[in-house]
Formats: sequence, C-alpha cells, structure tokens
Amino acid sequence: MPSVRARLRAAWRRVRGVPVAGAVIRAADRLVWWRAIRGSGLVDAEYYAAQRGWRGGGAARAIADYVTRGFRQGLSLNPLFDELVAGRSLPEPDRVPALYAYLVSDRRTVSVHPWWDAPASARDDDDAAPLDLVWKRRGSSVVTVRIGERSQTVPVAQLRSWAMEAARQWRGGTIDPGPGAARNDVVIRLLQRGDRDYPRRVLAVVPLVEADDVVVAVVGCDASQWVSLDVAARLFPSLRRAILPREESYRAAVNRAAASQHSRSGTMTVIGPRSDLSAVEIRSLRRDVVSGRAVAPVEIASDGTVAAFGAAGAGARVPYPILNGHPREDVEALGEARREVPLLAGPTFVVAREDWALIGGFDGVPPGPAVAALSATLRARIPGFVCQIDPAVHSTAFARPTVFRGDGAAGTVFADERRAAEDILRAAGFHVRGWCPPRRPSTPMLPDLTWRRPDPTALRWAIKICAPPGPLGAVWGDTHFAHGLAKALRRRGQFVAVDSFDARERWTSSLDDVTLVVRGPYRITPPATGTRVEWIISHPDQITRAEVNDFDIVYAASDRWSATASERWNTVISPLLECTDTDQFYPRGLQRTDEIVFVGTARGIARPSVVVPLAAGIPVRVYGPDWRTYIPASAIAAETIPNDRLSERYETASIVLNDQWPAMREEGFIAMRPFDAVAAGGRVISEDVDGIDRVFGDAVVTFRTEQELVALLHRDPDELFPDFATLSAASERIRRDHSFDARAEQILATVRERRRSSKRHDVAR
Repeated sequence: MPSVRARLRAAWRRVRGVPVAGAVIRAADRLVWWRAIRGSGLVDAEYYAAQRGWRGGGAARAIADYVTRGFRQGLSLNPLFDELVAGRSLPEPDRVPALYAYLVSDRRTVSVHPWWDAPASARDDDDAAPLDLVWKRRGSSVVTVRIGERSQTVPVAQLRSWAMEAARQWRGGTIDPGPGAARNDVVIRLLQRGDRDYPRRVLAVVPLVEADDVVVAVVGCDASQWVSLDVAARLFPSLRRAILPREESYRAAVNRAAASQHSRSGTMTVIGPRSDLSAVEIRSLRRDVVSGRAVAPVEIASDGTVAAFGAAGAGARVPYPILNGHPREDVEALGEARREVPLLAGPTFVVAREDWALIGGFDGVPPGPAVAALSATLRARIPGFVCQIDPAVHSTAFARPTVFRGDGAAGTVFADERRAAEDILRAAGFHVRGWCPPRRPSTPMLPDLTWRRPDPTALRWAIKICAPPGPLGAVWGDTHFAHGLAKALRRRGQFVAVDSFDARERWTSSLDDVTLVVRGPYRITPPATGTRVEWIISHPDQITRAEVNDFDIVYAASDRWSATASERWNTVISPLLECTDTDQFYPRGLQRTDEIVFVGTARGIARPSVVVPLAAGIPVRVYGPDWRTYIPASAIAAETIPNDRLSERYETASIVLNDQWPAMREEGFIAMRPFDAVAAGGRVISEDVDGIDRVFGDAVVTFRTEQELVALLHRDPDELFPDFATLSAASERIRRDHSFDARAEQILATVRERRRSSKRHDVAR
C-alpha cells in the first residue's frame, strides 16, 4: 500500500540521523549519486574546477566533491544547470544533489536554468531531455535565454564560455558594483546565498533597469547565482552586480552597494533580501520621496504577521516596532494613505540620495537597529524630516532567514515617542492601557492593548490553520478553507484574522475574543483566553481526549465520528461537514470537455485515484506539485492552478477525481473537493465515504476498489451521471445548505450562546 511505502521512506530518513548506521547510509547515498552522475554525460570537470579554483582535476574528482559538499554550496557540474533553480522543483534539495534528482526524475519537465526555459523547448517527437540534447551537441547547439521582455539566442559554447569567466570571477571573492550610470534613481536589490527564488527577485527589478541605476548585491553569493547574474548583465549591460562577504552586516552591505554614485539627485531604494516587491510596488513606494522624507513599506514577518509598521522610540535602546506581532488584517483599518511614523523599521526603504549623502550613509549612523537608527539620525540632522509608511505596500519575508551579521546593541537611547505609536494603534482599533517593560535588554517595550469594538455585536476572531505562511501555504486547501470562512464571518459584522501555523502562538492572541482552530495534520493548542473552538476536518486518528478538552466548542466534519467520539470521551462534538465558498464556486455556463481532472498534491504517496487510471491507459490531467516521481510528465497539466480558476476547471471537466486520507475515509470525513466541484456544476468520482451519497446524491459516483474506479472511468460519463437539470439542482442545494455562510451562521450562533452562558455563570458566582 502507498501508506506503507510512505512510512518506510520516513523510517529510512530517520535512520540517516543515527550516528553509526546513518554514516553508512549517507556514504552509500553518495556512492549511488556519484555513479548516476558519472554515467550521465553532463559533467563539465573544467567548469567545476573553475568554481573550486583547481588547476586541474578530472570528472571523478569533481563529482566526488560535488556530492559530498559542493551541491550544498551552490556549485554546479554543468554551466547550463543551476543547482538552486533546479533544486526548487526536485525532492529534498538540501539533502540530495539536484543533478542526481534531475537524472532520476522526468528530465523533460525540470527547469534547470533561470533564463533558459528547458521544458518549453522539449520536442514532442524526441524523448531526450533538452539539457541532455543541447549538451551532447554543445559544439553546434543554441539556446534562447529570456529575461523579462528581452531575449537572445546564444550558442551553448558561448554560454559555457561566459559561465567559465563568471566562475573564475566568483572564485575571486568580494566584488564591488563599480561605477553606476548617471541616472536619477538608484535601486539596490539585496539578495542572499541559498535563495532558490533569486531569479524571481531579479526579474522584479529588470523592468527598472532602462530608467534606473539598478544594483543587485548578493551576500555570500553562490556560484550558480553569480553565473546567472552574469548572463543577466550581458542582456542588460547597465545592470550592476556585487558579491558581498559572507556574514556581512546589513549596514556594510548597503554602504558597499550604494558606493560610486555619480549624483545626489533623485532617490535611493533599498530592497531587503527576502522582500518580494514588484517593480510597480517599488515605483509606488518611491513616489513623492524628496529631501526631507523617507518612506518604507509595511514589513511582514516570516510567520505572516506584521513585523513593523514603522517604529517608535520608548526612551530605551530598542524602539517599539509598531503593530509587531499583529495579524496583517489589523493594518487594513489604517487605510491606504501614507502615515507618518517616528522611525522606519525593516530592511526595505526609500530615501533621497541628497539626504543619504548628507549623513554619510550608514557610516554616519550610531550603532543599533540599522534602519531605525538611520531615520533617527536623518530627523536629528535635517529639520522637519518626515518618516512615512505606505500601508498599501507590504514587504514580505517568506524566504530563508537572512545571513546578515547582527547590528549589535544600540549605542544611544531612542527618544520616547510612544504617543505617536499610540495614535497609530488607536487608528488601527486599539486602546492603549499602558506599556509593559522589556523582558530583556535586547527586546522592546510592548503596549498593553484592548481591542475597540466597531459594533457591540462584533467579535474579534482568529482562525488558526496548519498551512505554512506565504506561497508555500497558498496551495494548501486549509488556507482557502480559512479564507472562505473568514469572508462569511466578516459579512456578519465580525473581525477575522487568519493565522498560519507559524503564527499560531503570536503574542497578540490574547486580544482575540474567539480562537477557531481548523484542525488539519497538526495539533494547535489554543490560547488560554477567549472562546476556543476546534473544527476537525481531517486526521481524526490523531485526535485525543486531551486535545478536545482544550476547547469550549468542538466540531468535526463527520456525522459518524462526531457521535462515536462524543460517546467514547463523554463530551460534546457536534457534526459540521466541510463546505464550499459560493463566492467562487458556482456554474458559469461553460462547455464541458472530455478531460478527467485531479487537483491536489501527491502527499508523498502514489495516490490510487491518479496512478491507477494512468496505469490502465486512462488519461488524467493532474494539477499539483510533487507528482514527478509517480506519474508521467505528460499527465501533469500544471504544478499549481490559481484558486480563482478552480471553479471553471471543475465545471469544464468531464470528471473530477477525488480520494481521501485513509483515516478520513474510514471515519466518514468528506473532503472539501466534492463540495467545490459539485457547487461549480461538476461531476465527481470519489472514494466511498460514509454519508457522501446523502450529501451529494447522484452528482458524486463512488468506488470502493481500484477495479471499480477503472470500470467507472471506462463508462460513458453522460450515462454515469444525471442530466444537466439534476446536476444544476445539486449545485444549487450544495451552495445553499453547505456554504461557508451557512456554516458561519451556525458557528456564530453557538459562540454567542456560549459567551452569554459564560457571562451568566460568572455573574452567578
């Protein structure tokens, strides 16, 4: 069974961590990798030697070094193979060399270079992977490199020559950006080693290159990054590049990247290494920045909460980052107009070049938090200097942790400007009762807050989910589930924040009236304050009596399991099935195709609802990541599909396939996909789950065995499913009875009754 294989793989991974046995297994891994790579014909020993600074050395030495340590340092055995970029879509890139993973994957579908779209150049009539093909014919082959709107056809031999030159240059270490062009605005795009998404961040500033002086500066630059940046500079000659020392401080990095400016007019924009600001957002941020004014975005922390809406001194050495630890939804109350703050905070900001030069850059700033100290210095030196935050621009930090050396302790005390912070907190909907002293000298004072209700019936909700923050969590069904429920509650006058798994214990949770945990694959312990609600939508096999007892109200997406668990634990668990977002899932009158569709991740197993039909010769269009090792590349329609396109995909599919986690199937938990697909007017074939026929009628046809699934898919769908009118009626019923609005009504009524009951109990005591 797939679940058994998954458990065996997990056990094998654990053994690798055992001191003696693990060392043997890791050595065996390296031998397997070495042999596969040696036989690939893709090794360029001379190119690898250039990265290492070796005078010689053959393929055997290069491969041995690469599989032992080189791949973790961003080194590559082939100038057309970017270790970081290729590893982004391959399994376990931090443990397994990307080149080996590429060789045992479906090579035709793997992106191996940031500027050459190898999968797009794969020929339908040729089984060879594009990289293998062009490298074999490298004396005569050409590739098209494309960066933004600019492209160039380059002979592979020429591209290799560029890579050799760049590798030798990279080996030399620190490289300053050199003199800049005489342009009005400077943009410093900081990057860091190990960033697998660096091409996306480079592409974000490419549209600015024609008009602005753009510097891409990489701290501890990997060889792959520098080689790719070299190609970018050849297509955009005015693009400046720099390699900054490993463990460089943020101050020194900005100073070095900002050197050699010809003019003091215009602006200087610094973009932090983890920020994903687009060219449009950069232009918006620097709008109206003149001498006497600096602007920064709202800084978002790696857990998805607010890192800082600017900062305010509190008469201590560490300023208070305004709204730190709050959900992003609290920023919405501040509107979109820029707001003045005492200090800036975070690594992304815009300042007039004239002002930067006046204080001598960071050389003229005392020790301490860099950007806060910079803005304090500017205010002290320039009369009337103003710091502003643009609430419409959010700078995210979802990439790996920064590699900068810390700033160290503040050298001076920041002036007490807590009243200015209180003004912003009041505008965001809070009352400041006082200030709590810092827990440690290195931490700021924090405000003691209460939430001001916009309406007497409004409650402050926090929906906590198991999905990670940012792009990784965007593909999780839990994320869309939470946002669908949040919208429904907001329509009922409630304030709702959605917390990622990383933000489950944010320090501002005590402000929330209601914590609603959407229980997925991980347990989330609710705060001790407020009304605590759990909605169990999956993994019922993990639930314990102790977990349920942490909550005041518990729901489960299964009629049967709710009843049995309530009896077993002598508690109340109410059934509340999953549902659909009717804002998104509804029939649009689109023409149905003959495509069988599956949307979802592989979950690390060969899911039968996908692999069984494909093995039987039945075509399935699969949308989801992590499928490369389980199904042919031709079956993967896309690794992702935008959530706002799912409804039309379900409606136009001949059949939508659905399966369940084994524990969910056994305990009667119906997944969200049938609700969405039927609401959209789709037709579903699903694994049988207790109660699914009662909910969906004939719009969902079920199977119990793999043989039944194949037999159903061989039948005519128009004979298998009811007519259009019946499907339309099913869609209407699901959207009426099983919507997030219907669920929100029920949950809100129960929570209000619980809170009224608690108040009566408190009065009686």
